[in-house]
Amino acid sequence: MPLRPAMAAFHPRKPDPREKRSVACPACGHAFTISSKAMSVRCPSCTRPLQFSDLDVRQRLAGEIATMGRVGLQRSGEISGRLVCGELDTEGSFQGDALVYGAMKLKTGSLTTGSITCRSVSAEHGATLRSRLCVQPKPVPRGRLVTLAKSPRQYRPREIKPSEAGLVGV
Repeated sequence: MPLRPAMAAFHPRKPDPREKRSVACPACGHAFTISSKAMSVRCPSCTRPLQFSDLDVRQRLAGEIATMGRVGLQRSGEISGRLVCGELDTEGSFQGDALVYGAMKLKTGSLTTGSITCRSVSAEHGATLRSRLCVQPKPVPRGRLVTLAKSPRQYRPREIKPSEAGLVGV
């Protein structure tokens, strides 16, 4: 009779979730699957935290919004500013920069202006889109739109003394 490994009793495998969704890390691009009920998870490749909370907007919001979940903009809602999300459904008004890592759906009566980068776009009859639109399989952030990346170090130039520059005795 074969012996069981002792570690299997102490470290059992986690059960696979019944409902799964496939996601990709915005920082490193690593694709993996998670439970559809997960609210936050760490990327298995770069270990950065990702938030998957969904957001329904029914009022006016301004500023930066960052979530890898679904953002639903209702008819009475307005967003102005920067938006980083996994999926965007809009019926209201959006103005600003958006980085959508999934599908963007423009419904009848929506007004979208600004700079938009997304994986796919679908627009219903009557939707208005006035923007610089970039559709690509792996959306690439531009400028300050990256909310998960660390800022680069700022190096200050040091002053060079005349003796170090070879200007001694001049």
